[in-house]
Amino acid sequence: MSKKGDRYVRMLLTHGARSVLRAAKVADGAGKDICGIRRWALDVQGRSNHNKATCALANKLARICFATLRDHAPFDEATRLTKKQNRQSFVMPT
Repeated sequence: MSKKGDRYVRMLLTHGARSVLRAAKVADGAGKDICGIRRWALDVQGRSNHNKATCALANKLARICFATLRDHAPFDEATRLTKKQNRQSFVMPT
């Protein structure tokens, strides 16, 4: 994530990402099944450090938020992997 945009929204995404990483690590330690974005985040954390994984997950969460707003559809992890949506192109006003 860059330092562009609203600082407050960036901070909320980062705190959310930290929470997801912590919960995933606790669940992994307890032997529970972890899949999807949580597994991806733990894999990133294993390859790098905690702060980089937090930033990467916050970036992914921001992209998911944008896609749900753009497509007017809730995020479904299982459907996302099996189906590509037909999207309209949006032209930015000048």
